[in-house]
Amino acid sequence: MKIKGFLTAAVLSAACVFSSCGGDQSSAENNFSQMLSADSGKPVFVSVNLLERDNEAAVVKLGTELTSYSDELVSALTSAKLSENPDSNDLPGNDTILLQIEILRNDSEVQKGMDNCFMEFFKDGTLRVFGTEQFCGAEKSYALSSKDLNKIKKAAEQIVDKRTSCPPPIRITDPLSSYAHSGAMVAPAGITWDCADSGGQGKSFVADAPHPLDAQASNVKVNLYSGSIMLGFPDGFEPDNIKITGWDISQKGDTSPETLSHPKSEYENNISSAGDFTKMFQLERSTVYQVTVFYDSAKRGERGFSGSADYYFETGEINQ
Repeated sequence: MKIKGFLTAAVLSAACVFSSCGGDQSSAENNFSQMLSADSGKPVFVSVNLLERDNEAAVVKLGTELTSYSDELVSALTSAKLSENPDSNDLPGNDTILLQIEILRNDSEVQKGMDNCFMEFFKDGTLRVFGTEQFCGAEKSYALSSKDLNKIKKAAEQIVDKRTSCPPPIRITDPLSSYAHSGAMVAPAGITWDCADSGGQGKSFVADAPHPLDAQASNVKVNLYSGSIMLGFPDGFEPDNIKITGWDISQKGDTSPETLSHPKSEYENNISSAGDFTKMFQLERSTVYQVTVFYDSAKRGERGFSGSADYYFETGEINQ
């Protein structure tokens, strides 16, 4: 199986409304509100990459239980005033990119994979927006004030500072597919976690979840093309051990000990370094999967966290 690290910082699921600039400049037409809305019932994720801090990144799942630091990022984004630039290709150099934000949504109606919208914030206040057109529209660039840019940057930094407070979602991609955004984001289900808070004090928590075969389990649906996938973890969250177990989807609703102890597929690997993420994992169709990752307590000092997390998803037929 191949597991490739990716740089992310925040997972947002919230309804947002961006305001536009008035005055002589043309007001910005955008659909960030729609993209960040969870009203459709499909998970929405936002990843943030801070380039000025050596690509430090974090992932935090935000749903109905918004924390104070994540709420500040939502507020900064929704209050930003944008004006559209006449020439979307007239951009500053890449060495002046301050931060990057990517909005992702599972299960695109068109692609049956992930929709995405990528935003690059430059130091001069330029904002470049591009991605899957049915999700974020045509590629455009905007201008925003230094005040709004600083608010967004400050809120993103707080997310990064909290990056070890819980396990991140994982990103499933199909690199052999011609669909560039096929795959899905999967948030953790069952969690056992230990970390240090901002004051350096240790804290721990346990979150239980139904087994993925439980009829009540909310498993992410992953659509397949080639069937070969990579599991992506945020930079610094590469696990020490990973275990993948699969049951036939016909067993959904059966959590008897006999069924749980006899899966149709099992994979386990002890990982000594990020360089061990060199294999691809072959998924089977019509299968319920549980991915369990482990972080060694002996490395808690250098990482800032230890524990384990479960991720659930299920596959359908392979799309050709």
